Amino acid sequence: MTTHNFQRSPVTRRTAMRTGLAAAAAAAGLIPVRTYAATTVTFLGWQGYDDPVVYDDYIKSKDITLNTTYIGNNDEIVTKLRSGGIGSIDLVTPYMGYIPLMVRLGILQPVDRAKIPNLEKVIPLFLNDPNLNPGGVLHAVPFTWGSGPMLYDPAVVKSPPESWMDLMKPEYTGKVVMMDDPLGNMMLAAIINGAKMPTQLSAGELEKAIDLLIAIKKQSRAVTVSWGDMADALSRGDAVITFSGWETIKKFCADKGKKVEYTFPKEGTFAWLDSYCIAKDAPNLDAAYDLANRAIDVDPQVRLAENAIQAIVNTDAVSKLKPDIKALYPYDSIEDFGKKAGFYAFPPTEPGEYTTFQEWMKSYERFKSA
Repeated sequence: MTTHNFQRSPVTRRTAMRTGLAAAAAAAGLIPVRTYAATTVTFLGWQGYDDPVVYDDYIKSKDITLNTTYIGNNDEIVTKLRSGGIGSIDLVTPYMGYIPLMVRLGILQPVDRAKIPNLEKVIPLFLNDPNLNPGGVLHAVPFTWGSGPMLYDPAVVKSPPESWMDLMKPEYTGKVVMMDDPLGNMMLAAIINGAKMPTQLSAGELEKAIDLLIAIKKQSRAVTVSWGDMADALSRGDAVITFSGWETIKKFCADKGKKVEYTFPKEGTFAWLDSYCIAKDAPNLDAAYDLANRAIDVDPQVRLAENAIQAIVNTDAVSKLKPDIKALYPYDSIEDFGKKAGFYAFPPTEPGEYTTFQEWMKSYERFKSA
């Protein structure tokens, strides 16, 4: 497989965690060093995603040590498993769009549901996502999620916009902010254009998506490189509406004294879901199952939500969240959310009927240079 250095954005949702939960854990000595106990589980995943299983004495009580390697993009999981990692890596944390590919490559193993009793508490929308169940077989333990809604300043935008194309209204010229998020931007543009499957695009559909992104860019004040920068633009009043976004930006702005809201326009948007997966031939299988189950237990999920401001999957944990944290995500209307935000598989990586991700990235340069 050709790698393509994919990240959700130059500064991802995961990197936003590093200044909070993960950094605090490191400062407190909670991120484990590479020492060995009775069982050493090797974890290859996003920084901060290990914290829910190491922040307390749980792994110590189980005589488990976590041997942690952080990734910068999902391709690293595929590459490391295919280049000698099989038989030495236990747990990985891919974006859901990668899971069908990883199953086809034979580098994940199916999940034995009996060994993950906390799956019974997982919101069905996430547990039943087809990306996690290639061929109808579960290969992932859903862990955290989010989407790309439209954020807006209710002091200026008096009612929730109905369509993404409202961004083109004259009153928003120079007041739009968007992220430099290649995959998210192109998926959302394809959704707005009515693509049947926004990650399976013909050459013509891909060109139309880039054309739309360029048009929105011309309406925009800025194309930011981080979610923090997007929140800053909204908080200062430089921008009043966004192309795509993240639910947590509402909290970022609130912390700066600015109220923003989000909405899901009629065309819909994309969503993302990250999971704990067990690598093929995991050498510490029982311990890997134990930690995957622990990651979606009530207390670890509450910690993830309140320290990292991440959306969680455990229904019992949701009921224990502080009201302001719970209000950041549409937990109370999750089925309706599922109709507005789609979980889409990753674009093809090999030539075929549809344009490949490599072609997407080449086309995205036209947007960047416009």
